[in-house]
Amino acid sequence: MLAGGIADRATAAYREAMTAEPGTRTADAHEPGRFLGWFRRPGLRMFAVGVNDGIVGTAGVLQGFAGADATPQTMFIASVAALVAGAVAGGGSQYVELAAQRDAEQAIVRAEQAELAADPADAAEDVEAALEASGVPDALASAVAERLTAHDPIGSQLAIEHGIPDPLPWHAPVLGALAHAFAIALGGALPLAVLLLYPAAWESWALFVAVLVSVAVVSALIALSAGTNPWRALLRMVLVGVITMVAAFFAGELAAVLDDTLRPA
Repeated sequence: MLAGGIADRATAAYREAMTAEPGTRTADAHEPGRFLGWFRRPGLRMFAVGVNDGIVGTAGVLQGFAGADATPQTMFIASVAALVAGAVAGGGSQYVELAAQRDAEQAIVRAEQAELAADPADAAEDVEAALEASGVPDALASAVAERLTAHDPIGSQLAIEHGIPDPLPWHAPVLGALAHAFAIALGGALPLAVLLLYPAAWESWALFVAVLVSVAVVSALIALSAGTNPWRALLRMVLVGVITMVAAFFAGELAAVLDDTLRPA
């Protein structure tokens, strides 16, 4: 599967490169404007996933305190604290992940730059070898490697050899962390907004319905952005939300029972 994909991309890249001016890079097959354009970008999918995490996480806290018969004020304070903690923790985790990925990519870039400086012909040979190993015919692999490395030797090696078509820029970890934290905070704010705008929703069943509607909307966005079946995505996301809230509710009830049992008279 991987080899076939590389071979197909190599053939397409060769055809595009043959018509491109030297010194230019070929267009990205997933550039905006094709099919769903910007809506299909991985960044939007990750944002929608972060929103869903915020919704389910905050709703789980609310249901847990509802199961313990907490007052609305206590539930609100606990949910705000959970929202802030979840957003900060999620953003921090995303930063660590992206920073580690960028460090690894930059190490590869530096290594390829050193090899290129030592032997300029090495780039074409490495790309050709990688293409041949993936199943591209020798003659086509040689032609593709020569043409691609003439345009962008480092970029060609990163894309063909290492599967890194676009190395992360320096600001990607920070922006990614901020976006993920904002997505979680936005998702967590939805159940709280429902509670503040509609006080009757402090009842656990009303909150349950509000959260399921929010999760359904987010799951539809994720499915559309990924180009997958929206009903399967809806079923998965709603199932996760239901399990989370039910588990949190009964955990809250159990904690309240234990508290009453163990508390000195």
